[in-house]
Amino acid sequence: MRTQLAARLAAAAALSLGALGLGALAPASACACGGVVSPGNAAAVQDEVALAGWDGRRETIVMRLGLEAESDRAALIVPTPSPARVSAGTAQTFAELARLTAPEIVTERRWFDTDDFRDGATAAAPGGGAPTVLEQVRLGPIEATTLAGGTLDGLRAWLAANGYEMRPEVVATLDPYLKENWSFVAVRLTGEGTTLRGELDPIRLSFDSERFVYPMRMSSAARDPQSVRLYLLGEHRMRRSDVDAEKQYNNVEFAGRIGDSTDPQLRELAADGRDYLTEITVGIHQPAAITSDFTFTAAPSDDGYRKRITLVDHVEIAGFPAGTVILGAASLAAVVVLIAVVRVVRKPS
Repeated sequence: MRTQLAARLAAAAALSLGALGLGALAPASACACGGVVSPGNAAAVQDEVALAGWDGRRETIVMRLGLEAESDRAALIVPTPSPARVSAGTAQTFAELARLTAPEIVTERRWFDTDDFRDGATAAAPGGGAPTVLEQVRLGPIEATTLAGGTLDGLRAWLAANGYEMRPEVVATLDPYLKENWSFVAVRLTGEGTTLRGELDPIRLSFDSERFVYPMRMSSAARDPQSVRLYLLGEHRMRRSDVDAEKQYNNVEFAGRIGDSTDPQLRELAADGRDYLTEITVGIHQPAAITSDFTFTAAPSDDGYRKRITLVDHVEIAGFPAGTVILGAASLAAVVVLIAVVRVVRKPS
């Protein structure tokens, strides 16, 4: 489980320099919620999925990244409004989410030919301005450090001293968060000589927040289009409320109450009536235009939605649409009967 998490971190690592301040810039493949760092061109993010819940005071984000990497030095920086507690999530949570939100499959029998288809902690401590290390935890080969305070130069120095190699434009995206007194979770691989690929088990971040938020501003340093799938739990159906929402592609994939779940993590986050699940996919074609984090509020209604996929069963006779064959045969029979009747009527008495 933890080895899988390490694999994702490794794969997420394309927002980096081969060495800090040296070498060619790596092509961007950023994790939407934070900055990903890795030496050279060693990694790429394949997908990003997150479950998030907010009880009006405390928020929990369970992140799952799909990564592919050749590096054993990949890392991830995630900003949070207040210091976060970090723990391991489980892949079973996302398997349960996939089951709960699966499209409705409808089989439609068609008798005629038609194209009418429907889609339904200890760490190296630099000098002045350095952040404070609040907590450091080990999750197998993963080390997660919660940081607070400091200046941009101090944070940059701490990251460099602790093996986080970041492109200057990625470091610059940390400054607005520092000015707003946000904290950071720095996550990195601690093993050596291991190249990791595939799905990581999720990592869970819990923090106090005055609003329901998903950090996104660091992705303004990405060079390629970004996408993220979010599962949002609340008392009501959710929608985005941030200023960037109208400039980005947002699609509701599922909306509805999930009731009692068999997954412990879902049961916890859906407690006290917060069992309305909204699944949203977001596409960002121009990351440089990102100006805000995602924020969420209740939608105007709690109307449910589930995708509907129609499977078409074409009924054929001898390779031809059955309806056409049957109608043709019926028409021919009717003509024969009509001719026979006419002949009887016209027959001399």
